[in-house]
Amino acid sequence: MKPSKSIIVLLTIFLFCSCKREQKETLTVEKFQFASAEEVGMFADSLAQIEALVLDFVEAKKYPGAVTLIAKNGKIIYESEVGWTDTTRTEPYRKDHLFRMASMTKPLVSVAAMQLVEAGKLNLDDPVGKYIPSFMNTEVLTDFKASDTTFTSKPTNTIPTVKQLLTQTAGVPYGFMNPPVNGAILSKHGIPDLSTHLPITIEQTAHKLGNLPLMHEPGAKWMYGLNTDVLGRVVEVASGMKLDDYIRKNITQPIGANSFDFYFNDSLTRRLARVHVNKPDGTMVAAPDDMGKFYIPNYPTEGAKTYLSGGSGMTGTARDYFLFCQAMLNDGQLGTQRILKTETVQAMRKNQLDTITYPWGSGGFGYGFHVANGETTRPKGAYSWGGAFSTTFWIDPENQLIVIQLRQVLSSPHNQDIDGKLEKIVYGALKK
Repeated sequence: MKPSKSIIVLLTIFLFCSCKREQKETLTVEKFQFASAEEVGMFADSLAQIEALVLDFVEAKKYPGAVTLIAKNGKIIYESEVGWTDTTRTEPYRKDHLFRMASMTKPLVSVAAMQLVEAGKLNLDDPVGKYIPSFMNTEVLTDFKASDTTFTSKPTNTIPTVKQLLTQTAGVPYGFMNPPVNGAILSKHGIPDLSTHLPITIEQTAHKLGNLPLMHEPGAKWMYGLNTDVLGRVVEVASGMKLDDYIRKNITQPIGANSFDFYFNDSLTRRLARVHVNKPDGTMVAAPDDMGKFYIPNYPTEGAKTYLSGGSGMTGTARDYFLFCQAMLNDGQLGTQRILKTETVQAMRKNQLDTITYPWGSGGFGYGFHVANGETTRPKGAYSWGGAFSTTFWIDPENQLIVIQLRQVLSSPHNQDIDGKLEKIVYGALKK
């Protein structure tokens, strides 16, 4: 007896779905590989101290908690979810919580720019004015009057370059680094330091920044600022794509970082780790709904969702950021996907400051990353960065090590303390 056509159709659908499910499961296994600490030459008992470390800061009301991920030799060997995302301690931290990465966005936008350099659409020595006309005739600040926020300036000797944006040497300021001057000037012109919920674009703000004075001659010194936000606009012009679309197509989607983006659907507000701010005594409280002129805590899921800040705009999970870090540790490749050439990655993690002094320690700065010089427990050549909401990561090529810890307290004064203690635990866990 022959089976009916309907049965054949049903069997075909069942087999197709089974294959697709099996393929999806296989991809999941390939995307994240796991091992015990002992299998890769580390002590699990030592890494277990991380939970106690975070709890100490939680009990002192310095952080609500943290999600920590450590990988070695391409495999995740440690993950922990410690603390609560809310001050009432009703919602524990989870691995799938979405964290505002803030300045941990900068490495991805730097990679985007270097991809365009590889493609011949950008050149490191290109003047920024080639892509943003207002930067063709830049000036440098000479005087500022606090009483009415007026200033004087003079023409710069040279025009900022793409390389200077990548190395934070172009002279574009952050307001929070010098509120009486830069903060007043930027605020007066409606330019935010962080990603905002307001209906503005980086095209608008980059144009304004080109018409405002730089803080120093291009290439004269290292100064942390909105350089990567300007770079994000350069990426848009050079690629012909919006920054989020470009990064999604060329970085996050190829490596499978599917919960890592600039903005999310409103329904995912429940997955956002809640933002906290500091009280004068150094302890933290939940952030108010209005954090200031430009900011609300839930900007990734609420508000206009139009401002694609290359310096601070992305949000995601620890595992998604791990995928990006692992691609960088693998010299630009993750699985079958290559996002950069080997030589490009090696240039990005090399100190590119030449004779310029790096003011934040004895290390240096590459293209979007701090580069260690053996000034801490991290070996020379480890590269890293952190974010304003107390997120941090580093990549250690010598030990094939990735460390990510995500917290959500805006500009916490305790970051250096907890980061240093985390570093000592990690390197103390390495078997000699």
